Amino acid sequence: MEENAFLEAAENGDIETVTQHLESGTNVDTSDEHNRTALMKAAKHGHLDIVQLLLEHGASVNARDNRGTSALYWASNNGYNDIVQLLIQHHSDVGVVDDRGWTAKDQASSHHYDDIVHMLEDAGA
Repeated sequence: MEENAFLEAAENGDIETVTQHLESGTNVDTSDEHNRTALMKAAKHGHLDIVQLLLEHGASVNARDNRGTSALYWASNNGYNDIVQLLIQHHSDVGVVDDRGWTAKDQASSHHYDDIVHMLEDAGA
């Protein structure tokens, strides 16, 4: 149950609770029933401060959920330029493909997030 609270805090932007969990030894790469990690949840919902904190604590930047999506995929899909940039700086795999054959670049392009498309292309996508 503690793990669920950690994942929920990351998703909801509650940095104090995320910090408390990390300090008390919660595994930074804990995942839910869909294999979504706190990093994925924070990236999906635009919580840059939590993404940074999780990366500082060694979160797996290239973890993938049961659909093949990653934190970079979610940040690209939702137009979070700063998070995309941070994940790229932490060597996120820009070529990861989900179970439908879509990449982070495909997601960004479909939403007309041109800045993200260019960032991903500059990183090798």
